Amino acid sequence: MEEPQWSSPGLDVATGRYPLSVERHVMRMVDHLVPGVTTVTPHARYYTLHGLVAAHADAAGLTAPAAQELLRRAEVALAAVSFAHHSPAHEWLPRAHGADALAHRLRSGSVSVTESAVPGKGGYVGNAWGFWGPYAKSETVLGILNPGPMPVPGPQLDGTAVRDGLGELLDLAAEETLRVEDIAPLGARLCVCAGGERPDGTWLAHLLCRPDAAGTGPHSMTRQQTIRLLARIVDTHHVAHFAWDIGSVLAFGEFLATDAVADGIDVAPVWRGVVLRNYSVGAWRRLWSWLVAQVEGMVPVGELADRFAEELPDVTVAAFLSSLPATHSTTGVPLPAEHDLRLTDEPLPVTELRVLAVGARRADELSGRVRDAFLGPRGVELGPEWVGRWLDERRPIGLRDAARDLVHILVARSQRVALAKARRRPDGSLWLPTRLEKRGGWLYRTSQEGRGDVGLRLWQLGAVLATCGVLRYHDQHWSVTGLGRDLVA
Repeated sequence: MEEPQWSSPGLDVATGRYPLSVERHVMRMVDHLVPGVTTVTPHARYYTLHGLVAAHADAAGLTAPAAQELLRRAEVALAAVSFAHHSPAHEWLPRAHGADALAHRLRSGSVSVTESAVPGKGGYVGNAWGFWGPYAKSETVLGILNPGPMPVPGPQLDGTAVRDGLGELLDLAAEETLRVEDIAPLGARLCVCAGGERPDGTWLAHLLCRPDAAGTGPHSMTRQQTIRLLARIVDTHHVAHFAWDIGSVLAFGEFLATDAVADGIDVAPVWRGVVLRNYSVGAWRRLWSWLVAQVEGMVPVGELADRFAEELPDVTVAAFLSSLPATHSTTGVPLPAEHDLRLTDEPLPVTELRVLAVGARRADELSGRVRDAFLGPRGVELGPEWVGRWLDERRPIGLRDAARDLVHILVARSQRVALAKARRRPDGSLWLPTRLEKRGGWLYRTSQEGRGDVGLRLWQLGAVLATCGVLRYHDQHWSVTGLGRDLVA
């Protein structure tokens, strides 16, 4: 070394996801129940578009770079057509991927396909393969594509259907410039909302819904049963908000046991257990987010514990538990205790601690497959059984004192989780994924924690089914289409 130099930082504290690691069981169960749809795949037409690109690339013998350019240009064309066709009637459906990035150019009346398709800054998306990445696993699970470094036709791909439905996009992708007024009339055939009335959408609907569809993965039957269950709920209830309204039916009430169709669907009790467990998962996430938000500057752990305690009523743990709402009817049917608690005006820490206590009570009330799906791996820290034991052991003491202990438990767990995810980089520095850093007995945060619930993919599945013709959203509510009735009957 010729002169002194600065070394690389020894520790890089960066934002991380799932700081308490309470989500794993729910996420694993949802992956089993809804294979082929994820939280980032809301559009049926990207499944068929990527199939179209794969079929064309295979037939034309395109190299990977050429296929990549075709895919990006085709996604730009789809975003442009969908932007031109967008209307208030489509507000329920997310915009086509990349449409927001192109919105400024599209509002000017035209867009350069070549400039927009270039990866990086100024393009419609930075990823070299566009939006294929988020959809690739789902398309492979469904058999639309085969695994590989570029889109390759899979055993379930119907090349004729995707060409008949979306083939015009390849012509648009070959254009240098697209004028909004010229492509607007094409929206009725090519928009992300229009797949339900096109051959590519009908083919995808059969692939998703038919129990006799071969080669769609080891868990295809669970997906098909899930779709049948959701369609039955839509057909028998007023569903305005897809995930919210259907989630309530799945979690609470007698419908799953008394409806002749729902009672015969094997995954129905599994869904009940998963949705109920997700209330507890969401409670931990909300509670932890609230705690992290209290850390301004350097805060001692004990002071954070005191802030939490001050939000709670000055009662014993036993009195707190006795104040919980009823969780089941006289016939053993789950009542919407968690749902109702979150409609109250109590402080967030009180509400979410009550939701956790309700979940702990359900561990002893549920039975059979509902209980198995609710509990998952047994005895894990912060799981419903753990919460139940923790509360029972502290019944005689004050709730505020118990809450102080809980803060220390959560801070210690967050540090263990972050260290378990930490990675040493090639330059010797340490990457630590956490938003809340602990030094000695002091805490400081680098950013706020999210508090949203774990996605159960219900909304995304509903959107995919609506854009391939199985469901329909009209006049502020959902319904089953004629095609949907034929496929899920």
